[in-house]
Parts: sequence; C-alpha cells; structure tokens
Amino acid sequence: MRTWRIAIEKVALDRSCEGARKSGGHWHSEGVPALYAAMTVELAVLEKFVHTEEVDEEPLVLVAIDLPDDPELGLDVAREDLPEGWDSLDDGGSAMLFGTAFLKKREHLYMRVPSVIVGEGVNLVINPAHHAYEQVKLSIARSFSFDPRMFKR
Repeated sequence: MRTWRIAIEKVALDRSCEGARKSGGHWHSEGVPALYAAMTVELAVLEKFVHTEEVDEEPLVLVAIDLPDDPELGLDVAREDLPEGWDSLDDGGSAMLFGTAFLKKREHLYMRVPSVIVGEGVNLVINPAHHAYEQVKLSIARSFSFDPRMFKR
C-alpha cells in the first residue's frame, strides 16, 4: 500500500523518526517515535500546509511510503471509536494519549484515522517500533513546493 507525506528534504528519509520523537504530535507524545502519512498526495499537501508558515521554508519533497500489503498489519479506527475531542485544535491531549497507547502496544504497524482537516480523508500513524517496520520503504518521489497563492489568505 502506497501512502504519502510532504517532508523537509534533509530529513525526508529518516527512518528513525527522530524529529517526531523529539517534538511529539497530534497522535503521539514527546519521546515516542511515529511516522505520519496520508492516503492521497492531496491530503498530504494539506496536512503539511497547515503546519507551514511561509512559502520560503527549507526545500520540500514528496515522499512515497510503501507499506507491506498485509491488511493484518493495520488497524482501522472508526470515528466513533476515537476519544471525544480528538479532532479539536484545543484537544487537551485525547488524540495524543490514544495514539501513544496504540504505538506503545506495538500490535499493528499502522493505524488509519480520519483527518482533522478533511473528515472524509484518511491519515496513517505508522509505528517505527513495530517488527514489520523494516519492510516499510521510503523514497523521494519528487521535489515539492507550495503554490505561492496558497499563502495569500
């Protein structure tokens, strides 16, 4: 299964997920590594865009993330199974606690969750501590830059 992310070029292929481990994120706490991806390029662009301040950021690339085609490795999480407030910008940590618990269990390579930005979209939280992570392939598909018109809000 191919998934996507937009990343800063110099760390795009960092399989250790060191940056995410240091900073934490919506679905994981600081100190726990995670790799985020989107099911479509378009959603990957939107996910990066909401975390980008200006068009002249460091060089970006489109990263293809190929996961093993074994459905048993994934966990689909339905909206109704997520904690209350998971999609709020002022969540208070419910999504982070939920995702961190998922990552620490190491039962699945990834979980599919709805996007906060586009509710019909699907994002993945990939667990680099899972035994099947060695089968995950990251590759740079191409360079990427935002259309400057996106920043004229």
